[in-house]
Parts: sequence; C-alpha cells; structure tokens
Amino acid sequence: MSHGGRGVARHDNFVVFVGRALPGDTVRARVTRVKRSFAEAMAEELLVPGAQNVDPQCDPEGACGSCTWQRLPYELQLTYKEEQVRDAIVRLGGLEQPPMLPIVGMDDPTGYRNKVEYTFATDPETGEVFSGYHRFGSWEEIVAIDECLIADPRGNAAKHIVDAWAKRYDLKVFNRETGTGLLRSLVLRVGHATGEVQVNVVTGSTAKGLPRAAELVDDLEAGVPGIVGVLHTQTDSRAETSFSEEPPTVLWGRDWYEEQMGGKTLKIRSNSFLQTNTRQANKLYDIVLDVAKPRPDDIAYDLYCGLGSITLALAPHVQEVVGVEVVQEAIDCAIENAELNGIENVEWQTGNVRPILKFAKGVWPDPTLIVVDPPRSGLVPKVVMRICEAKPERIIYVSCNPTTFAGNLPQFREFGYEPVSIQPVDQFPFTSHCELVARFEPIPGWEPPTAEELAAREAIKLAAKNRTKQRTNARAAGRRKPKAKGADAAAADDQGA
Repeated sequence: MSHGGRGVARHDNFVVFVGRALPGDTVRARVTRVKRSFAEAMAEELLVPGAQNVDPQCDPEGACGSCTWQRLPYELQLTYKEEQVRDAIVRLGGLEQPPMLPIVGMDDPTGYRNKVEYTFATDPETGEVFSGYHRFGSWEEIVAIDECLIADPRGNAAKHIVDAWAKRYDLKVFNRETGTGLLRSLVLRVGHATGEVQVNVVTGSTAKGLPRAAELVDDLEAGVPGIVGVLHTQTDSRAETSFSEEPPTVLWGRDWYEEQMGGKTLKIRSNSFLQTNTRQANKLYDIVLDVAKPRPDDIAYDLYCGLGSITLALAPHVQEVVGVEVVQEAIDCAIENAELNGIENVEWQTGNVRPILKFAKGVWPDPTLIVVDPPRSGLVPKVVMRICEAKPERIIYVSCNPTTFAGNLPQFREFGYEPVSIQPVDQFPFTSHCELVARFEPIPGWEPPTAEELAAREAIKLAAKNRTKQRTNARAAGRRKPKAKGADAAAADDQGA
C-alpha cells in the first residue's frame, strides 16, 4: 500500500501505483501515466481479491469511490494508516525513531459523516431525476445512492423525500455547460449529539425562488424526525460546488443547527466548516487537551481556529486564548458560540496567520501554548518561523494530512522545536485518510543560527533555485522548434559552408 491508498505493483522491478487496488489483489488495470521510474494505473476489474479481503458492506463494485478500503478489515485499515504516518515522518520528516503512539480508531466505523453532499442527475433510461455520488474517477457520471455506509443514517429520510419530490414535479437537473435546468446538489447536515437535521437544496438561479417549495417543506416536516431547517442556495457557477457568495434562503425553520463538540454547544450554519466525524472529533479534542496540558496561567493561541471548537474547549483551562481565522463568517460563528457557552476569556482575530503573528509581538501577551490546525496543505515555512519566534513552551499541531505535517518537521527543527509525541487518529474509516495530534517542545540547548549561517543558507537556496531555473530553460529550449530561415540567411549559411 502506498500513500494515498493506492496498491503498489511491480513489473520487472518497475513500480506501478494502482488506484482502487489493495495488497494481495490480482487486477486488470489500465496504465494512465508513465514516468522514468514508475507508472500510475487504475484497476478496472478485480480478478482475484487478496486473501485478507472481506465482503464489502456497501456496493461490491465500489463505484462511488468514497470507501476505497471497504474490502479491508477495519483493524487492518488502522495498521496500514499507522504505517503510512510513520513512513511519512521517517521519509519526509527525517525522524528515524518517531515518538509515535498507537492509532486511535472507532468503536463503530459506520454512519459517522455528519455532512453529506449528493449531486442531482437524470437517469438516461427513465429520464427521472435522482441524487447520488460521482462515479470514481468521473466528474460527469453520477451513481445512484440509496443509503451511504458512512453517512449518518438520520439524514436518509430527508434524501428519499427530496428525491421523490423532484421526481413528482419533474424538476430538471442543472446543466453547467448551458446554464439551463434547476437542481444541482443536496447538502444534508446532522447534529450527531442533538439529532438536529438541516436540509439545503442547491440550484441554479431562479427568479421566483424554489418551485414547489411549500410541498417540499410539508413533506420534510412530516417525514424527518429532528429537522430544524430547510434552506435553498442558488449559484450559477460552472464549478462543481454547493457554495454561493449569497446566504441561503430559509424556506422553513432556521439557518443553523446545534451540535455538541469538545463539551460545548455549537451553532453550525450551512457553510460553516466542522469536523466531519463528530464522534472522533470529540476524541481528537480530548487528545488535544491531554497533550497540551493547559494551565490556569497559560496564554494560548489557536491558529486556523475555524468556528472556534478547539478554542472554546481550551478556554476554561487557560487564562486567555486568542482565536485566529481568515474567514470572517467562521469568526462570526465563533463569537456567537462563545456567547452561547458563556465564555469571555477569548479574543478573536480575522486575517492571515503570518501577519497577525507579526503584529501580535509586543501587542498581545506572549503565548505559552500555541495550537495550530492548518488546511491539508500544511504550514508555509514563514508561518512555522513566526510560530517558533513566539517561543511558546508547547506547540500542538493538529494535522489532517500526515504528509504535509512531515514536510514541516525539518522547518520546526530549523527554528528550535521538535515533536515529543505524535498521536494518529482515524477520522475517516474505509478511506486512506488519517489525522494526527503532535506536541512540539523546544530543543534543549538549541541556539538560533548566526548571521553568517543564515547568509550561507540563503546562498544555498539561491543556488538551488538558479539550477532549477537553468534546467527548466534547458528543457524548454530542447522542446522549442527551430524557426524557418529566410532566403538571405539560408544563402549566407551555404556560403559559409
């Protein structure tokens, strides 16, 4: 198994990374890309399943591609994820003996997604509308889904009602190429702890609102236990998206639902980011608190705080906490959630992390604890530098991508910090994705580099950049066709010859 969940095969010692293939499988695969030292392929037919395979709980063909690991026993999934985290840290992070703890899995790995997005499509044989997932590897074909293995089952009733409503009134599917039609997607969100259900129907623009909205509301209100809001979002974007710059129209109920995470009650709006797996998110937040060991005199910064779920979990245990997030809507939700939970020792800042950390020096109290939960791309080197320059006693790194986390490890070492514990957490069973929580502490005896050392590093970086530029120019010159010469130039060449 390779990173990203692909199977690793070999042909005469030539490596082939095969999507949708698991260790031990014999498959017929189509090669999609060939490089000098490896190739990429996609399994098109499973000829003989591996000996460790189990019968899939969902679609045997795995058509939708959401649960690419459903043929693996769950305990084996955890083993592979732990190995992949360790391998990334050793290979990319340069740590030969990572301070890793055993992965934290789920007691029941099904029905965990609190948010599901279905795409509307038209059945080519019957002409009827339905909703489902994209077929694996395709942006055009939609696979009909009755009940999703990993979606919270309390949203199933809403999905079936919306599908039946669309068929009954012969509503058309939006065409992104022509801009005609109506239905785009259906977004269902369920409060795991509260049971509250939010339904958001996403369409193209419509001057008169959602057709037959009253009938849809009546059906949902009567048939979905726990429903608190029916929303309508409009967008004409050609991208495959359910997001709009304009807030959704509330057809019935309210535009938010409640969830409980980290011991706090949160108001979640339609476009708010929230950990997809509530059960594991609560475990993850418990791990953050356990690893951070917050004290009553701590000044904490929570960077990339989103709607403040980790910030609010920290707040009762520290003197003060600052939440930083670039999305204003998320900060608005965070402020509202702090008020809802009676928390007053939080300051919220909207903006990019790097300039805010630069501004904070000498303006805010110096942090003793920094928690960072960046996007999948990880931290850029200058943000790592700013975090380390703040000289906190502890840094807690929550990562949804162990590969980019591993890539940040040399940068932390460069500025005087190293991980003392790394805890993988399985947030996405039946997929190759894994999260982790790591604690960093200052390296004993570390001294910042001298001006001469910094100048030497910059010279090395510049030389490497110049070499890369030269190679790029050389390759471009090799691909460039020679220009046809004029008659005079050709004659001069002949004379010279």
